[in-house]
Amino acid sequence: MTLGYEELLIVGFGNVGRSLAKLIAFKQEYIREKYGIDLRIIGLVDSKGAVVKPGGLTASEILKLVETPRSSLRLQKPYGKTYSSIVDVYDEVEPTIHVELTPPNYDDGEPGLSHIIHAIKNHVDVVLANKAPLALYYDKIMSMAIASNVRVKYKATVMAGTPLLNLVLGLKGYEVEYVKGILNGTVNYILTEMHENLVTLEEALQKAQALGIAEPNPAIDLEGIDAAAKIVIIANTLGLNIKLQNVVRQSIYNISLQDIRSAIRKNRVLKQVAQVDFNKREAYVKLEEIPLENPLAKVNGTYNAVEIGTSINKIVVVGKGAGRIETAYTILDDIISIALEKRGYR
Repeated sequence: MTLGYEELLIVGFGNVGRSLAKLIAFKQEYIREKYGIDLRIIGLVDSKGAVVKPGGLTASEILKLVETPRSSLRLQKPYGKTYSSIVDVYDEVEPTIHVELTPPNYDDGEPGLSHIIHAIKNHVDVVLANKAPLALYYDKIMSMAIASNVRVKYKATVMAGTPLLNLVLGLKGYEVEYVKGILNGTVNYILTEMHENLVTLEEALQKAQALGIAEPNPAIDLEGIDAAAKIVIIANTLGLNIKLQNVVRQSIYNISLQDIRSAIRKNRVLKQVAQVDFNKREAYVKLEEIPLENPLAKVNGTYNAVEIGTSINKIVVVGKGAGRIETAYTILDDIISIALEKRGYR
């Protein structure tokens, strides 16, 4: 079975971008044999430039680029380019799928938002791992995509290590009343450490940073922005138009050991919970004392969990929230899905 090829432009060449490029290099032949699709990486873009090769980089070229220093693509001969914008890249190559992996910017969604809009205007399908543009402008992006007959897939934006959005997208006949859960692995790890070892927030955060679980500046996680972005994406996927600025957020910066001990005395555990209520049309991220018999209370470390309440039952999903390899596999799944859908397969 030979269905054709897809030419990929990967924008953002950090941990996830490199993991994805490496994964494609190793799985090109497998994907070609199983699905009849030849995935060709025609461009890689970082913050200072790009590598562009019409027709596609070879597997050996990709694997060499994965090992290069950060932000050095422009220096890699013979395909390195110094570009001032994504427009310059599109002037040289015409991708069929744009993969947007730039870091999230929750102020205005840039530069990811402009990259996505440019791709859509050029009738290029889009795969996203960057949450910010969707959290801020979901309805705008999807309306543009529909008008341009472009596919936008984004399973890697929420619980990338677990196929949550596959489930959410499949609930077409259900009346979903609420979705709530633990959506940030960094915060869940910190709260687990505080609960199990009775250490302070500062001590738990330092351990998380030493292990690479928390960023040097963890504000996006600890202030609930990341979890809020994910609950917004879930809500919009299920048809409720909520934006990031509509989500009420509670920071965990002020949590103390006294709060932890108080929860333990009540046979409860403190968790950062994100929730969207479809009847009230509202969403929040806050600290909650969860009874120990509740399934969410047993979700520890960097694991995530979501409870979906419907008119007939409750569905609980537990699994890894992220990880560079897990995220890369989820992005690849979206890429293959687009390729097959374009050819009439589901």
